[in-house]
Amino acid sequence: MKNILVIDDNDAIRNVIATVLADYGFQLQEAADGETGLQMIRDDMPSLVICDINMPGMDGYEVLSLVRQSFTMASVPFILMTGLMTHDGFRRGMSCGADDYLFKPFATAELIEAVMSRLARQSDVQRAAETRALKLHQYA
Repeated sequence: MKNILVIDDNDAIRNVIATVLADYGFQLQEAADGETGLQMIRDDMPSLVICDINMPGMDGYEVLSLVRQSFTMASVPFILMTGLMTHDGFRRGMSCGADDYLFKPFATAELIEAVMSRLARQSDVQRAAETRALKLHQYA
């Protein structure tokens, strides 16, 4: 079962996302701030992270940047979400390594599509890496 971490300081939004994804069979973890979310990623590597950008303390850009700088966490798919997106904000998120964006408010279908596509892409990347490793092992 895929484990998804939702980081958002808004309890209502976090709970809605968790409920929707749980209904689709995902295991959910929740964090109300960036610092807690980052520690949860370090402690229990999720299959995917959905993180709000605008939070007090450590914002979503900072969480994403720290995740991407870590050798052990860098490959975790990361979806940023925000209700206040600008072109510069979008570019900043992409520069930090975001895999996708959700713009609040979003429909359930958008959430599910973003999650499923990121997880499918991650599976494809993992399979390709395993295939390359197997080929290298065969030639060694």
